[in-house]
Amino acid sequence: MRKLLSSAVIALILAVALPGHAAEKKVGSVLFEIEQDGRVGFITVTGRVIVAPQFKKSSGKFREGFVRVEQDGKWGYLENTGRLITPRYEDIDDFSEGLARVKVARKWGYINYAGREAIAPRFEDAGDFHEGLARVKIDDRWGFIDIRGKLAVEPRYREVGNFSEGLARVKMEGKWGFIDHSGRLAVNPLFDDADDYKNGLAKVKEDRKSGYVNKKGNMVWKEK
Repeated sequence: MRKLLSSAVIALILAVALPGHAAEKKVGSVLFEIEQDGRVGFITVTGRVIVAPQFKKSSGKFREGFVRVEQDGKWGYLENTGRLITPRYEDIDDFSEGLARVKVARKWGYINYAGREAIAPRFEDAGDFHEGLARVKIDDRWGFIDIRGKLAVEPRYREVGNFSEGLARVKMEGKWGFIDHSGRLAVNPLFDDADDYKNGLAKVKEDRKSGYVNKKGNMVWKEK
């Protein structure tokens, strides 16, 4: 059975890999998880072993060509080519828009497909990238960064959601509203609860009644 590449070979691959995170990903092989003697590995659709069972566990499904794997209490990524981004992180999440959030020394940052640090771990908490922006927590407040790690929306909110259809929900003084990519308030914070926009409408709750608002903030339907 084929074994994982040595750490030296892995380092060489990472050294020559493209430094950018936004390079187009090729569609790789579809891999299937197997388990043997309490360890996880992966095979192709024909049953050929790509990675011998050696991980304690995997988490989630392949996303953007990678799946999360745990080894000796640390997390890393296995690409569907068999390439390993060495498990060395306290916690991780799936790749999204070319970057994955990882936890190092209790702080969150982001790595790219090559396994290189793209955004230094400096955030108390963080989310996936959506529409080129990711929510991050600094000094107990949420804001948004771009793919370069620069603040796009200053951290001033107690709670936020991800961007969807150009808007993200934010909580201000106990009420939910929506901002655009620049941080401009697009829908006033009037709602006790709110969901992300989908197909032009967002489900909200106002005065204990559910309804839907459009992107101008107009209520198009409300529970009677």
